[in-house]
Amino acid sequence: MCWMTKRDFQTAFEDILGIPHRCLKDSDNRKTIGTWSSIADAQIVAYVASDVGVEPDAELMEAETLGELVRILDARNAFC
Repeated sequence: MCWMTKRDFQTAFEDILGIPHRCLKDSDNRKTIGTWSSIADAQIVAYVASDVGVEPDAELMEAETLGELVRILDARNAFC
């Protein structure tokens, strides 16, 4: 059963990064978001595995922007 939308994922992503909701753009990356650290990467990977239900792999780990990550997850039917 699918319960997560792309917006839900972005909200969780913003929570992990500690930034206000609806601030991220698809093009945002480690250079544009100061709180996007290796610790945040680990939290994002854990969130994707546990809450999104997608096992992280090399393609997912190499995503450099929010938009890339969302496109990969969407291609794997992670969103409603």
